[in-house]
Amino acid sequence: MPDTSETFFTSVGCMDGRVQEPVAEFGRARFRVKFADTITEAGLVGKFAQDNIDQKLLDSLKFKIIDVSVAKHHSKGIIVHGHQDCAASDAVDDEAHKAQIKKAAEFVHSLVPSLPVIPVFVTYENGSWETIELE
Repeated sequence: MPDTSETFFTSVGCMDGRVQEPVAEFGRARFRVKFADTITEAGLVGKFAQDNIDQKLLDSLKFKIIDVSVAKHHSKGIIVHGHQDCAASDAVDDEAHKAQIKKAAEFVHSLVPSLPVIPVFVTYENGSWETIELE
């Protein structure tokens, strides 16, 4: 039987496995929770940043974020992330990718205005992946 004190945050971003743990650590510390609901897609922030997002993808993301993570798991907040060396976003430099992350975070916040939505960029520094909050 699940523990009713389990707490979650929502991680929305790229599927790249190298960045999942740094984002999870950041989110657990930021929102003082135990678990991450991880919603991923290759190059997801770039897709969110488009003016014309695919409706099937949007419906799927809304279901996962709103209906499951927020409504059922009572998510305490949302991290929207992208990262350096993204295979799906290799056509953009880091600064453009950061702009996509911010735009995606604004979009996600419009879906869930009641929760904090934090945009982050994960970079490879000194032999490890590190999460940097974007302003």
